[in-house]
Amino acid sequence: MYLKIGISFLLASLLGGCATQGATLTVFSQPDGAYMTERGTGTVYGITPIVLNYKREDLEKHKDSKGCYLVKGFDARWVSGATSSIELITLCGKNSGAYQIGFARPAEYPDLERDLNFSLNLKSVRAQESQAAAAKISAFNSSLPTVVAPRRCTSTQVGNMVTTQCF
Repeated sequence: MYLKIGISFLLASLLGGCATQGATLTVFSQPDGAYMTERGTGTVYGITPIVLNYKREDLEKHKDSKGCYLVKGFDARWVSGATSSIELITLCGKNSGAYQIGFARPAEYPDLERDLNFSLNLKSVRAQESQAAAAKISAFNSSLPTVVAPRRCTSTQVGNMVTTQCF
């Protein structure tokens, strides 16, 4: 029981820490699987979909006259070599909001089938990873000790025999 309370407290503490976090930006591509880098810096963020977290303080430093937050844009590159980019991203709303942006692969670029196959394979791998993670969590949960409520027991000695009764 104490272990489960401890885990619950730890999770609450970690999730409570997220309350001070700023905005999140989820970057999608159509089809999935574009390789994302930040404009100007070349910072690699990985393969879409990706989720970026911005601190409130950082967003406040880049606020425009309309009250929107300006963040660096991205370059998207699919396995076929097709590219798409956005120079600057404007996030209007709260500095603690959840935002989304999508990149569309240029239709005129050749080898669309190659990008679609990569996207399909990527989804398959991610589904397998998700199943493996769920299996690990299930195994962990089943390994937790079962807490049995304490019992009240009384022992009585009669001669050489001890009789114990628990309620």
